[in-house]
Amino acid sequence: MNNQESNQFKVGGPRATFVLIICSLLFAVNYMDRLVMSVVLQPMKIDLGLTDAQVGYINGAFFLGVAIFSMPVARIIDVWSRKKMIGLLAIIWSFFTFATGRAAGFASLLTMRLGVGIGEAGFAPGGTALISASYPPEKRGGKLGIFNTFITVGVIFGLILGGYLSANYGGWRTPFYVFAVPGIVLGIIAFFMQDYSLKKADGSAVVHDSLGSTLKQLFKIPTLRWLYAGFAMYILIQFGVMTWFPALLMRAFEIKEDKAGLIMAGVTIIGILGPILGGFLADKWGKKIGGGRMRLAGLSIAIAVFFLMLTLLFTIDLTNKNLMIFSMTMMPVYSIFIGMATPAISATSQDVVTDKMRGMSYGTAVLVSFLIGGTLGPAIVGKVSEITGGGYQGLAKGFLVVGLFALIGSWCWFMSSRHVASDTKKAQKAA
Repeated sequence: MNNQESNQFKVGGPRATFVLIICSLLFAVNYMDRLVMSVVLQPMKIDLGLTDAQVGYINGAFFLGVAIFSMPVARIIDVWSRKKMIGLLAIIWSFFTFATGRAAGFASLLTMRLGVGIGEAGFAPGGTALISASYPPEKRGGKLGIFNTFITVGVIFGLILGGYLSANYGGWRTPFYVFAVPGIVLGIIAFFMQDYSLKKADGSAVVHDSLGSTLKQLFKIPTLRWLYAGFAMYILIQFGVMTWFPALLMRAFEIKEDKAGLIMAGVTIIGILGPILGGFLADKWGKKIGGGRMRLAGLSIAIAVFFLMLTLLFTIDLTNKNLMIFSMTMMPVYSIFIGMATPAISATSQDVVTDKMRGMSYGTAVLVSFLIGGTLGPAIVGKVSEITGGGYQGLAKGFLVVGLFALIGSWCWFMSSRHVASDTKKAQKAA
């Protein structure tokens, strides 16, 4: 079975580059629409009279939407069309992003963020599958590293532009109106990307297994079982911190959202090195070490937790300027290491499965990680903050809790690395 090259689909070359560019730009917009919520969180909370726990639930609703719909959307991606689903989903999540700016209270915000999550549910599986198919396996980690670098680009624009628009042009609602536009435009352009159709050796179309059968096959792969468990813990810390850190800065230093967004964007700019370096090292370690990609991922998340703890030292004493400078220096290092893991995880999820399960393989990762980590991460930080007195110190305690979960994720990924070599050979044989 193979995804045969034809006049319509080419591995490598300009068409593959076009796929990489459009998917990468959409990944940036995807994260702009996600992260703008964090930088406007504090003024939105005050304007609508929300509690920390309610804000956590609103962010959790987004991840719940991603989790619930990632599986059926990934299934459609595999059996129908990657490019069409990518374009359609971009338009859907952009519509709900615009509608978020129209929300009037807790219930409507909860609904709109759920809608954004539903729209974004299948983008990562679809983009990962289409980019992976567009390049040969030995270049997969590097190209997915570029793709995942645009997560950081989106975070930067979401924080800087979102904070600036909120502080200077009509309040927290404005960024949601503005950010909806590029998603719709790129969603339309996505329909013109190349796509592949799966063929058997005799040229006939591949018959896909049922959803239940495909899931059973995926969970029979030891690499993926451990990968999914670790990914849930990874998402828990990643989005728990990204959602609440601008609010921590605003509470600790009494600054507005534009300054908090600028600080976080500066940190995130340095963090661009993470997925780029991670993609390079993932390909290099993958060739030299059995399960090297997953070992890299496990090591990077453990180091990231260490630097997060150093970052939070400033909350002990806000009057100690030397301690504050040291802590703020540690945050960019955390950002680098937390971003290094994603290319390794994405590439491994594609290496150990056959072509017809690419979308489902990463879609299942999204389902498990967002249902557990994404839904619970922001909510855990918010709830821990609420029950420990709130303020910036309450949020810092919430970060400590999600950091402990991330260490469990690191261990899961080291366990996954033990099975990669054998599972990859099985996938290659089956293909």
